[in-house]
Amino acid sequence: MDDTILACDLGGTRLRVAVIALDGSILWRKATQTPREDPDALVRLMREGLGAADAVRGAVVGVPGPVDYRRGAALRLPNLPRWNKRLDAAGLTNDLGLRTLVANDADLAALGEHRFGAGKGVDDMLYMTSSTGVGAGVIVGGRLLRAGISLAEVGHTIIDRATYDTVESLGSGTALGRRAGEDAAAVGAKASAGDPEARDHFFVVATDFAIGVYNAVHCFSPEAVVIGGGMSQSGELLLGPVREMLKRCGSRCPASRAKVLRAAGGDDVGLKGAVAFWQESLRDA
Repeated sequence: MDDTILACDLGGTRLRVAVIALDGSILWRKATQTPREDPDALVRLMREGLGAADAVRGAVVGVPGPVDYRRGAALRLPNLPRWNKRLDAAGLTNDLGLRTLVANDADLAALGEHRFGAGKGVDDMLYMTSSTGVGAGVIVGGRLLRAGISLAEVGHTIIDRATYDTVESLGSGTALGRRAGEDAAAVGAKASAGDPEARDHFFVVATDFAIGVYNAVHCFSPEAVVIGGGMSQSGELLLGPVREMLKRCGSRCPASRAKVLRAAGGDDVGLKGAVAFWQESLRDA
């Protein structure tokens, strides 16, 4: 099959690579813990994917940080400092012998949810994720909203003027783990099981994340907000505070009436979004 692309999702915790058909079906995949001190591992794993496929049109690498779309280069990777200045489309294309694009990971997840997940059929959609960090992607008129540099870095907006803390520093899975003094996934599991202390910690972090969602909703006026990332595995413990924040402030802006949906794309959403990004890039060329 020659209608495939090589998709890579570089996260702060896991690195995933897959060969995906243009209809979103995954033909080969491999996941590993992100080698934080070994940026060269990316090309090695991508070459493994190429070796597992008969023919691949191109590659898309999703990165956890802002991207200069004019140059196809990651600008800064806050959670992977050793990878800074190591990810650009020209270098990867040269290393792989295959046209490679670099994109913001939340942009890819937004496209994945819009094309294959909870946002299917929605023209104007905001995607927000709370995991290791907080990211966002925006779909307007059925297309990814982007400029020369990737947009919607909501995670880095300040929500506490006294401390200059951001949505990410207060409303992410990392923030939950730091606040509770243990792994965020464990805190989420305890909260879902009804543990009062875990639920208190989760509520504070979820409310700070909800403030970030509220701010983004008022900037982009979406029909729907799709919430993803590891924190969303706790369902209404995260989505409930988001709905309440939008409801409480709804009289100020009609956009606050946006539907709040849990992401449906699972771990593969960014990989599948790479297919949509590749197709959009071809149309824009």
